[in-house]
Amino acid sequence: MPDEFTMETFSDRVNTTFQMHYGSQTAPLEVVSVTDLGSTPRQIQFSVIFRAPVTAPIHQGIYRVDHDSAGPFDLFLVPIARDADGVQYQAVFNRFIE
Repeated sequence: MPDEFTMETFSDRVNTTFQMHYGSQTAPLEVVSVTDLGSTPRQIQFSVIFRAPVTAPIHQGIYRVDHDSAGPFDLFLVPIARDADGVQYQAVFNRFIE
């Protein structure tokens, strides 16, 4: 995975599945959407929404995730919803451009 995440890093992987690792367990983590949060020429801001099974943890924290084409990386995930379809997590990215 690149050192600096971009919207394309995730938008190219919408509807694909990452693996989320927590403790000794894993859960599939599907990229549901990628949304620009008001990026400017000097600042990149975007959100990624993921969906995991209903049995996934509902705690915010840094999780190890990996993808067949992206490799492993750590990501801070915040659970934002839970229903019969699973748990939704959000990751927000905010980076200044020099």
